[in-house]
Amino acid sequence: MIDFSKAECRPEYPRAALRHEQQGVVELAVQVDVDGSIAGVDVTKSSSFPLLDNAVRDRLMAGLCKGTPGTVDGQAQVAKTKVRYVWRLE
Repeated sequence: MIDFSKAECRPEYPRAALRHEQQGVVELAVQVDVDGSIAGVDVTKSSSFPLLDNAVRDRLMAGLCKGTPGTVDGQAQVAKTKVRYVWRLE
């Protein structure tokens, strides 16, 4: 699980995307290592705006965001999870 309410996980809205009023939903496959670090991020469904897709992927891969690893029999395991990030102008 990725908690986008945490500042270290929440991407900044790209300025060019704001100027062009781009919005959308990015779907990602995120690999979380046993220590919670993000080991890989693949965009599985684009928002149709590369600026938005890249901003969330790059933020997760920056090394500051931690996820919750999977567990098997109480032991932390590498896990791949699906994540959606919604870009919305308010």
